[in-house]
Amino acid sequence: VITRPDDVFVVTTPKAGTTWVCQIVHQLRCLEANYIGEKDNYDEINCVVPFIEMAHDCGVDVDAEQVANPRVFKTHAWYPQCPKGSRYVWVVRDPEDTAWSFFNFFQGWLFEPGEVSLHQFLTEFVFARGAPTSDMNNASFWDHLISWWPHRQDEEVLLVFFEDLKADLPGTIHHIANFLGWCTNDEGKLNEATQKASLEYMLQHSGQFDEHILKKERNPHMGLPLDAGFGQSKVREGTSGTGGKNIPVDLKEKFDQRWKQVEKVTGCATYEEMRQKHGRSMRQKM
Repeated sequence: VITRPDDVFVVTTPKAGTTWVCQIVHQLRCLEANYIGEKDNYDEINCVVPFIEMAHDCGVDVDAEQVANPRVFKTHAWYPQCPKGSRYVWVVRDPEDTAWSFFNFFQGWLFEPGEVSLHQFLTEFVFARGAPTSDMNNASFWDHLISWWPHRQDEEVLLVFFEDLKADLPGTIHHIANFLGWCTNDEGKLNEATQKASLEYMLQHSGQFDEHILKKERNPHMGLPLDAGFGQSKVREGTSGTGGKNIPVDLKEKFDQRWKQVEKVTGCATYEEMRQKHGRSMRQKM
C-alpha cells in the first residue's frame, strides 16, 4: 500500500480485538467526516477497512479511495513489515486469551470441533511461530509485541489494551478519538460510535463481522467446502481471563517461558504488569 500521512492502521496480533477496533475507528472516521447515511451499510467490515495481507485475495485495491477519508486499514504485521508513514492504533491482549480465541476462530472453519485438541493447536501452531521468515507470515504474539514495544510512545502510535476496552468502552473510545483528532468535542458522535461498537450492536449485526468474504475466496484454495466457517461470527463475548481457565497446566509453563522474551524488552514479568506500567506512563505523559 502507498501510505498517506493521515492513513490509520489498526495493528494487532490475531484475535486481540482487531474487528472491534476496526469498527470503532470506522465509526469515528465516518462521523468526523459527517458521512452518516451509508456508514453502516456494508457487507462485511473488511469492505470498509481493508485487511492489507488478504486484500489481493479478496480483489481489494488497497490504494483506492475508501468510503470516507481518512483511509483506515487492518493489519497483523509486526513492526518491520508494517507500512510506514501513517498513524497506528496498536491493540494488544493477554496472550492466553488471544490463543484461546484463535483456537475457537479456527475450530469450525479450518478444522471440525474435536478434530484438533487445544493442546495440539497451541503446541503445533501458536508456540511453533516465531519471527516471520517472509512477508506472507505473521509474527508470533511475542515477536509482534517485542517489535512494536519500542514504538509505543511514538507520536504516531497509540497502544490500546483489549482489557481497557472491556472495562471502559466509552473512555477508551474517547482516548482513541483524541489520538486521531476526530469527534473530540462532540459527545453525540462519540456516544453513537460507542453504541455502534457495543457488544449488543455487533452481535445484532454479526454477519458484518464474520469474514465470510475472505472465507469464500480462500476456502477452495485450502481444500475446504465453499461454505466452511460461514455463520461463525468473530463477535463473541470477548471476556478476559477465559483463556487462562482453559489452557492446560503444562502449557501454561510454555506461556511463561515465552514471556521471558518480552520481559527482556519491557522489564515486565507479566502481561498485567506491562499493562499497568504502560497505563501509568501514559497518564503521566498526558
